[in-house]
Amino acid sequence: MTELYDFKTLSEKHPEILDNLLTGNGFSIEFDSNFRYGGLYEYLQTKELFNVREQNLFEAFETTNFELVLNSLLKAHTINETLGKDTDFLDESYQTIKNLLIMAVKEIHPAYWLLDNDKLAWSFNIFKKNIFTTNYDLLSYWALLAIRNKKLIRDGFWPRDDQKLSFQSDTFQNNHFKLFYLHGALHLYEDRGDVIKVKSSGANLMDDITKEYERGNFPVYVSEGASEKKLAQIKNNSYLSHCYHELLNSDGGITILGQGLNPEYDKHLIDAIKNSKVKFIAYGVYDTPDTTKDYIIETTKNHFGDLEDKELHFYDSKNFFNSVKEIAYQDKPFWGMMPPHFPKI
Repeated sequence: MTELYDFKTLSEKHPEILDNLLTGNGFSIEFDSNFRYGGLYEYLQTKELFNVREQNLFEAFETTNFELVLNSLLKAHTINETLGKDTDFLDESYQTIKNLLIMAVKEIHPAYWLLDNDKLAWSFNIFKKNIFTTNYDLLSYWALLAIRNKKLIRDGFWPRDDQKLSFQSDTFQNNHFKLFYLHGALHLYEDRGDVIKVKSSGANLMDDITKEYERGNFPVYVSEGASEKKLAQIKNNSYLSHCYHELLNSDGGITILGQGLNPEYDKHLIDAIKNSKVKFIAYGVYDTPDTTKDYIIETTKNHFGDLEDKELHFYDSKNFFNSVKEIAYQDKPFWGMMPPHFPKI
């Protein structure tokens, strides 16, 4: 029977797994239950907030991607206007969908001050090279903001001529601790062919993000279901392609947390890790009343197949954050039982 490790024990046995971290939705759910919704579209659908006409638009394009539908409405507006046709119904749908997008973002995403920021920061601080995430939320951004005095952190965004923060891959260096949004993020949008990161004005970053949406700058993020559609969307965007390429070229070891890795939805991730240079893979197992630990382990083994150049290990992801806390306190004095809170970063 395959051993299910405590994460701290596994990291001591194979310290290489602290090189890279790949997080999925399960990571974000740990910090706020609203992230249980698979995405913005699912949230609105579950809450029955779509009108029939707007729902039909998403279904006609066979997508859950707001950016695609909104940009298509803009193109339709231009065509109708050029041909002297009515555009009022297009404008109305555009405004409705844009307002729904902003509502969903604000209602799903927690405010920075409501999170356990020390816990969030330490979850990233124990790693050494790269953070990869398929989450579109701001947790990774906030985590690295909290540890910026501990590591030389870069996400590849740098001021261009107009001072907007555009993605520039040549700003990375080997000694940087890097963050890659594999499926995009709420605070990224496209402008003149560049992917831009929203700059905080010093107020609430979420307000700055929604202001960009009001201006028609919608988020770059992968929301498609099937893995092949996700990969097609990734290859069609220079920033997302670079992030995926970095996962393919990762080395040492990688910890996977909160990722179901269902081939139907995540085959592109499985393939990237299988073809990467990593030698050690630590996969977090989170069992439920419907899915046993043994089933998850055997299924995950089947996903990866026989890896001659890699070692696949499993840890109990329910105890991951306790392990992180133990690692965080290793060099910090305390007396008696482990404190209930994380140390300040």
